Order: sequence, then C-alpha cells, then structure tokens
Amino acid sequence: MRSLAVWTTTAVVALLGVANAQTPAATTEAGASNVDLQTAVTAYAAYQSDVSELRASTMRDAASLETALDRVSRHNRDALTRGWIAYGANTAAQSPAFVQGVRDAAAYYGRDAVIWAVTVDPSYARGLRGGQEATAMLLASANADSARIISVADRYQEMAYSLQNQRWANAVAPQQAARVQRVRSLGRDGAPADAVPSAVAPRLTVTPLSLHPSTDPSVYGGRNFWDAVRGGEQVVQVSSTPTAAAWRVNASRGEALDRMAAVAALQALDAVDSNQSAVSRLIADPRSRDCIEMAQLQLYQCMSAARFRYENAFCLGQHGLRDIGTCIGAVAQPETTAMTPIPTTGHGGRD
Repeated sequence: MRSLAVWTTTAVVALLGVANAQTPAATTEAGASNVDLQTAVTAYAAYQSDVSELRASTMRDAASLETALDRVSRHNRDALTRGWIAYGANTAAQSPAFVQGVRDAAAYYGRDAVIWAVTVDPSYARGLRGGQEATAMLLASANADSARIISVADRYQEMAYSLQNQRWANAVAPQQAARVQRVRSLGRDGAPADAVPSAVAPRLTVTPLSLHPSTDPSVYGGRNFWDAVRGGEQVVQVSSTPTAAAWRVNASRGEALDRMAAVAALQALDAVDSNQSAVSRLIADPRSRDCIEMAQLQLYQCMSAARFRYENAFCLGQHGLRDIGTCIGAVAQPETTAMTPIPTTGHGGRD
C-alpha cells in the first residue's frame, strides 16, 4: 500500500495544475457570493463531526467501508476552507488582549481606518497589541484539531492493514470507477444540511470575549472542543498536543492566521455585517484551499489506483483524514528550542 500512495503523487500534481488552470482567480479567492461566518463554521463542524463518527465506527463489512468513504469525502474543499478560517476567527475573537488591542487602535486611529487596514492587509491585525496572544490561541487550536484528525487517520490505516486478512476486504473492489465518481460528486456537492448533529449546532454560535478557550479546553476554540461536543464515552483528551509556547508560525502558511485575526478584528469592532464582502474574501484562504484540494485529488487518484477493498480503507485514512489534518496543522512548526535534545549530564565530546 505504501507504493500505491507514492505512485499517485506525480499524477495528482498534474491534475492539480489542470484544475488550477481551469479555475478563475476570482472564484478561488472570493467565491461566487458572500458567505456569513455562521454558515461557514457549519461546514468545518460537519467535517469534525464526521471525524467523530469515523473514530467511533469499525469497518466490519463492505457496507461499513462504503459508509466511511462517503463520510470522509462528502466535504467541499472551498466550504471546508472557509469553515476552518471562520472557526479560527471566532477563536481569536476570544482573546481579551487582542480584542482590547483592536479597540485601542480604533480609538487612536479611528474605527474606519482600522477596518480599512485589516481588510486590505490581513497581516495588520496580528501586528496590533494582543496579536501574540491571539496567535498563540490559534496555534494551540490548529494543532489540537490536526492531532485529533491524524489520530483517527492512524486508526484507519492500521485497520487497512488488518483488513488484508479478511476475505471480504481482500476481494477485488467491484465497480471501482463508479465508486471514485461517487466520491468525486460528494466532494463537489458538500456535506448535507444534517451533517452537524442538532446537539452541536447551538455551540457553534459565539460572540467576542464570551468564552475562555485558553483556560477551558472544552469550549469553542479549545483543544478538546470537538470531543466535548461529541459527549459521552467518545470524549478523548488531546494530551499529546504541545503547549502553545512550543510552536511558532510557519511562515509559508501564516496567511491563514492573518486572515483569521483580520476577521476577528472586524468582530471586535462589530463590523462584520457591514463588511460582509470583505469577510467572505478573507475566509477564502487560497493556500489552505489548495492544500485541501491536493488532499482530495490524492484521495481520488489513490482510489483510482486501488484494486482491493482494503486499499480503499488505506486511501481514506491517508488522504481523506491525514492529509486534511496536516493541512490544518501546517500553520505551525515547532520552535527550535523544543526540538533541541537535552544534553546528558557527564557526557562530553563527540560520539
């Protein structure tokens, strides 16, 4: 199965180039119409809800494998991108230091001037007083969400290997071309309206400074939020998530954090509704969108190359989950000090 994943990479790069060439820049950046933050967040919640369902499920037969494939593939790349950026914006808006810094800047330079600045240059917002606190919250949230998704990816890839010993999974996957086409269609259409459980929906509505994700990891933006809204026995502590102090912004993906902070600044100034067009543009981060698109193209190509049913399970874990988790976590990278080995006492010289 490792060779299957490696084989698909070159073909997917070619497909991505074709797709980008056929996509108008305006559509990629801003979308066809304005999208409010609440609608956007719902798309990200739908993906995280499906991650919860996949974690709780087991592939016992061909039907359960098909259900898992449908869950992981039924998310539109543009909607998922907007949803993640919007979720981050709402998280940054819970930073007391950042919200106060934005309001202080508005009092000094003028509200309209700050609104103009964050809409034309998203990096302006994180440079305001309190931007470091907001950034730390965003890094902690992204790393927790990424670790959560990748942990489920690990589970499915382990299952893929174990399934090789089961007759139904070791059989040739029938009608594979039709299966790939179905998965592609699901990705274009996006998750259905009922993809987010009714018990989760009320917890997706937040206002600036209404929660404290830094001290309460179970609330919106906290490292355990998606597990907490799942409830019951499915709650899993993300204890392996490093502290925010161990991470710094990955410069190649920092624009996503800038966009989150810019929208959070508009929230702090109660300027979201009057600047809806700018908000829609800000949450359509092109780098994040491209990363998610690549993951989905990898999924389609991996499945196209698959012959046996268990190989579809491998594709699901690697590209439907792990690659998406990596896209989210890529906004951060470990600090050098966090990666430096602790010297062993009494050991000198070179090995």
